[in-house]
Amino acid sequence: MIFARLKLWAMGLGLVVAALAASWFGGRKSAQADAKQEELEGYVETRKRMDEIGRMSDADAAREWLRERGKH
Repeated sequence: MIFARLKLWAMGLGLVVAALAASWFGGRKSAQADAKQEELEGYVETRKRMDEIGRMSDADAAREWLRERGKH
């Protein structure tokens, strides 16, 4: 009788511990996914700014652009 109650209590405690561990690991995975999403959004914004500038076909024009940019 005591062993049966003790066994049920231990199984209940085991389930609680398992549920807590599962929610902790799930939260970590969710946080990692959120961080990855923010990183990718930052990449998209940077890429858009890079594409807006366009290409310099002439090295002299590129140097002049850098000089002007440095004055700001």
